Amino acid sequence: MEEEEPAEIPDALPVMVLGGATLFPHGYMPLFIFEQRYRDMLSYALERERMFCIGHAIPGIDTDDHPDPIYPMTTVGLIRACVTHPDGTSHLMLSGLQRVEVLGWEQTGPFRIATVVPQPSRVDNLTRVANAALELVDLSSRLCGEGQPMSEQLREHLRGVSDPAAISDVVAQTFLADPDQRQALLDTLDVEDRLLRLIEHLSELLAKGQG
Repeated sequence: MEEEEPAEIPDALPVMVLGGATLFPHGYMPLFIFEQRYRDMLSYALERERMFCIGHAIPGIDTDDHPDPIYPMTTVGLIRACVTHPDGTSHLMLSGLQRVEVLGWEQTGPFRIATVVPQPSRVDNLTRVANAALELVDLSSRLCGEGQPMSEQLREHLRGVSDPAAISDVVAQTFLADPDQRQALLDTLDVEDRLLRLIEHLSELLAKGQG
């Protein structure tokens, strides 16, 4: 199985700062854009690569005044679809592309633009990683259906994914609800480590009778 291929990521990208929000590579996030600064950010992104980052705001700080209001590891998202309404607000769908680390800020207002560097996933032992990925897909399938976190459509999609890194991120986007757990997994570059953490999490869900 191959590792994820890094996307073509610019050296600097806009950042939308959101509390408790984490977008994973291979995941999707619907957004409603209404603040003027993010309307400006959206226009900026649409005129360029159609990309911006979702920055998970650090709890307990003033994100407008703090010099570094987000966790350094974030995800570049690609605007897959966007509908702008007559009042200037927009609905869009963001698709996660690649983990990146924020190195600094080129601009802080009216919206933030960060200097970023891609952080590809790591696979040290292909056999162990492949086996863990298969186990995770099996566990995910047992938490699928009506009233469960995973839809039948997403389960079929996951069964067709061959990249263990992508499997870990799709499952994380679907099953992890706690913001701290989500950020911790986003920070984890080793794919085997991500898979094993998710196997433990889904096993706990099944043990609690959620499967």
